[in-house]
Amino acid sequence: MRYITDSTGIEWTVFEVKRQGRPGDKWSYLPEEFGDGWLCFESPVSKRRLTPIPPRWREFGDVELARMLEQARPVPRARAAVEDRPTAD
Repeated sequence: MRYITDSTGIEWTVFEVKRQGRPGDKWSYLPEEFGDGWLCFESPVSKRRLTPIPPRWREFGDVELARMLEQARPVPRARAAVEDRPTAD
């Protein structure tokens, strides 16, 4: 796991995501390109995925990781269901 700060001052946690289980198992709910895992960039305001996972990414400097952050695909955040939203009582 790594931590970087982008040019706007947002801190990102960077980590690798791989499926546990048998080789060849894939996530059925994700596009095929994410089947072998991805590099996740997560901040309080956004989450992004980069695939394929660059070899030796842990050895990259912050500038290189920030470039990869710009290439990573944004992940839509799940919206709370109506019944999960707070009420104004």
